[in-house]
Amino acid sequence: MKKLLTYFWYLFEYLKHGDFRSVIASINYLLFRKSHKKDRIIQTSTGKFYCRKQTNDFQFANFRYEWGVKRFMLDRISDFNVFVDGGACTGEYGVWLSQQSIRCIAFEPVQNNYETILKNLELNGLSEKITALPFGLGDRNMKVNFAFNPVNTGSSHITSSTEGSQFSSEIRTFDSFLPELNINIDDRILFKLDVEGMEAEVINGAADFIRKFPNILFILEVKHSGRERVIEALNTLAVFEIGDVDEYNIFAKKINNHPIIT
Repeated sequence: MKKLLTYFWYLFEYLKHGDFRSVIASINYLLFRKSHKKDRIIQTSTGKFYCRKQTNDFQFANFRYEWGVKRFMLDRISDFNVFVDGGACTGEYGVWLSQQSIRCIAFEPVQNNYETILKNLELNGLSEKITALPFGLGDRNMKVNFAFNPVNTGSSHITSSTEGSQFSSEIRTFDSFLPELNINIDDRILFKLDVEGMEAEVINGAADFIRKFPNILFILEVKHSGRERVIEALNTLAVFEIGDVDEYNIFAKKINNHPIIT
């Protein structure tokens, strides 16, 4: 029943904008894991998006995609003024939130995805408003190999295998970017992390940021990393309120730094 309701809202959003081609693409993707055969641009409630052929970009662009996460954000939209997207894919969250006068910073290590983000920023007149960086986030600075899924473009992940479609990309710690991001100490920061199992490593690489900045709210996908592993990484750095966003994501709101024991 829950899936049927999700499909209904997806359908509603596509039909709302007269996007019948995405309805057909959704059915093909659901049944055969195939998509539309040509690149196209679609209008959604989130903005305008460039959708690569034979991908599920059209799904990411749908306003109802990851609705539990978006609903969580909507309920707290006045509680943050800076949004950091770790694993931005096509940049749909940044496009949406920047239109709510929120400063957005996007990290995306997949070159093809990053180029798509730049196209989407241009389509929505946001090229000068959103900071998009072609890097992945982790616990140290390094070059790694990624396995690239050419259909589900959001599921690319670090791999040690030599099989399949691969590319090299650069991983850096979030702390290494801090001097150039110009985030103020009194900013209220929403940090979304969806990095295919690297969430705990990204947290470790943001240790200085977490200890220094008082107003941080994380949304973290724990499907691949594991809930307890992610929470353990957070709790070594500060005191957090933890709760569920949906079946795949948790939130972690910083309450305080750990007390200094003398």
